[in-house]
Amino acid sequence: MQNERLFEDFLSQEPSITSAKAVTSRMYRARKAEEILGISLDEVVADDDRMYDSLMGLKPHENPAHTPMQNAVRKYYKFKNHKEFPQLRYYKR
Repeated sequence: MQNERLFEDFLSQEPSITSAKAVTSRMYRARKAEEILGISLDEVVADDDRMYDSLMGLKPHENPAHTPMQNAVRKYYKFKNHKEFPQLRYYKR
C-alpha cells in the first residue's frame, strides 16, 4: 500500500468507523490481504477485474459470515477510486 498514512486518515474520517481501534484493525487487515494476495492493494484497486479476483481470492481465508480483509480492501478501493466497489453478485466483467 502506498500512502498508508493518507489511508489511515481516510479511515478516521469514515462515518462507519467510530474508534481508533477500528482504524488500526482495518489497517492490519489491509496489510494481511496484501500478504495473502502477494500484490500491493494499489495494483488490486487499479483494475476492477483484478479487484473482483482479489476479493474472490480472499474468500477461502475468511469466515463467510465475517469478511474483515475483504472489507478493508473495499475501503482501500473507495479511498483510491472515490466510489464503492459493487457487491460481488452484481459485478459484471
